[in-house]
Amino acid sequence: MGDEQLATASGDSQRAERIFLTSGIFWQLCMSSYWVLLFTRVTVDLGFPPVQLLLLGTVKEITILLAEIPTGVVADLRSRRTSVILGFFCAGFGVVLAGFGSTFVVVALGQVLWSLGSTFRSGAETAWITDELGSTTAAEPLILRRARLGLLGAVVGVVIGAAVAAIWSMGTALVLVGVVLLARGFTLLRIMPETGFMPLQGVGTPLQQFGELLRVGGASTRRVKPLRRLFIVVALAGFASEAVDRLFVARFDELPTTSIAIDATLVGGISVSQSLLGAAALLLLKDRLRGDRLVPWLSALHLGTAVGVLLLARGNVLVAGAFGVIASGTLRAVARPVVEAWTNAFTMAEHRATVHSFLGQAQSLGEITGGIGLGIVASQFDIATALAVSCAVYVVASILAGLAKRQWQDHSVRAPDITLS
Repeated sequence: MGDEQLATASGDSQRAERIFLTSGIFWQLCMSSYWVLLFTRVTVDLGFPPVQLLLLGTVKEITILLAEIPTGVVADLRSRRTSVILGFFCAGFGVVLAGFGSTFVVVALGQVLWSLGSTFRSGAETAWITDELGSTTAAEPLILRRARLGLLGAVVGVVIGAAVAAIWSMGTALVLVGVVLLARGFTLLRIMPETGFMPLQGVGTPLQQFGELLRVGGASTRRVKPLRRLFIVVALAGFASEAVDRLFVARFDELPTTSIAIDATLVGGISVSQSLLGAAALLLLKDRLRGDRLVPWLSALHLGTAVGVLLLARGNVLVAGAFGVIASGTLRAVARPVVEAWTNAFTMAEHRATVHSFLGQAQSLGEITGGIGLGIVASQFDIATALAVSCAVYVVASILAGLAKRQWQDHSVRAPDITLS
């Protein structure tokens, strides 16, 4: 390859990296604004009862559970680029709908579109950048860098969303978030390349191709031992996370406090703290989160999360509970790109997005069962007990993740043994 070709290849890679990073920032900025604005609006402005608030979360998880695998297979079968762009369009229309809607049905439909967009994007974007760079090793540091920048984008999103809502209204702010997502989708239509993708060939009809990718992706998750172990760890972590996500404000309300108001300012401050600390942690760890070192780090992150959840469960003052939520949220933010990089390391190009989708489905299954199971524990006993169970599950996830070190090393000496027929 001549100098001119090398320069062109280098320029194409740098362009793909910029698109990957900026898309991650846009998504996190919009996602953080969306969640804060949506649940504040439906609670304060629209006055949805608690059962409808819970149903909105259930709609989200069921949509992800049902759509994650089909959208991942489409990305592997037809185009990762198209899947990513569809993700931005679906999510954008969903947020606009949530901003204009005033009934539960309309807002829930917006939630479905948002969740569908999330599944189109999940896995496909990572598979796309891996194709464009030509190796999982080259993509690994970029995944971690994007996670760090995305957390900073999330902080900006919360601030901008709150400012727009204060000046105009929460509905207007939601519509603006949706417009930003749609604009990014249109921009990607113009600038996003796809030069490294090799679609599946010679397997038969489109339906047969779809079934073959499902078979291969599922077989990889079952038979590639590091992936199988990660699948279990992700499901357990998803199960445990629901107690913290759904019950931490109610737990705050049980704790004695003298001068700190339990309101949106406190919750927003915790969210911003988690994002900033997570970004700082990823910056400090960027050279350590590589290869099989991801294994002990994921184990340590889940163990640290367990300690934070225990502090929330057993702390007797609000400050201790808030510190526990910040600590656990920060460590979970760092764990997400670690899981993504681990998954990427053991997938082949032709079914990479599908395997990422299987992992996303495992998380959704964990969250659905955790929401039900830990909700029953909280209602039959108390919130602190449900959080203590969550802590124990995180400890189990930590142990199982740590035991994958030998599996990683044994498998890394040979290529994944699942191939397309």
